[in-house]
Amino acid sequence: MRCLKLFGLLLPAIAAVIYYIQVNISSFYRFDPAKLQELSRQSIELYGNDTRGLLYDLNKRLIAEYGDLIHPMNDDEWVQNNAGGAMGNVFILHASFTEYLMFFGTPIGTEGHTGLHMADDYFTILVGRQLAASANDLQAREYLPGDQHVHKWGQSAQYSMPSGQPCFALELAQGWIPSMLPFGLIETLFSTLDFPTLYKTIYFTVKRMIKSFLLGKF
Repeated sequence: MRCLKLFGLLLPAIAAVIYYIQVNISSFYRFDPAKLQELSRQSIELYGNDTRGLLYDLNKRLIAEYGDLIHPMNDDEWVQNNAGGAMGNVFILHASFTEYLMFFGTPIGTEGHTGLHMADDYFTILVGRQLAASANDLQAREYLPGDQHVHKWGQSAQYSMPSGQPCFALELAQGWIPSMLPFGLIETLFSTLDFPTLYKTIYFTVKRMIKSFLLGKF
């Protein structure tokens, strides 16, 4: 009973904090989608379809631009992810409460639902191509290396990285990042049961979030 009373007293303060963050959420952003696209195109121009070389080069450019907010590339920290019916490989470059930045892709293709999120999503194609379609589209939209596929807060679509073809992208999300976590984790709990991968995903995400918080990045 005391806990309920305490929660009742704290609830207005919690609501006020959430409202303040929501109104001012863009002030917490550090990453510029246009700059990320520019850096991506520079690496694409140099490395083309050399996926490994491209990702490592872009990682260095991101570190030069954003410093310690970017995690250095490490082949041991890739994880596989199942979300929205699609499966791909993920390397988390940055995670905080209001932004994440990652490499996402697959060497063999995949298809699924983007999810409907409390965040804006910027998906810059690095290698291969992506197809996407919303409910009222009769033809797919095509995104090629250097193109940026944008999903605003509350939008969703079907997407495909065509089967048998590698496709990798730099993905930035800006908004309420914790609200996106169930989308990325729920298929493990109720379908794949790949708990070692779930553990690594949570570990790397929380580790990046703590690092960002200690750097003053919310």
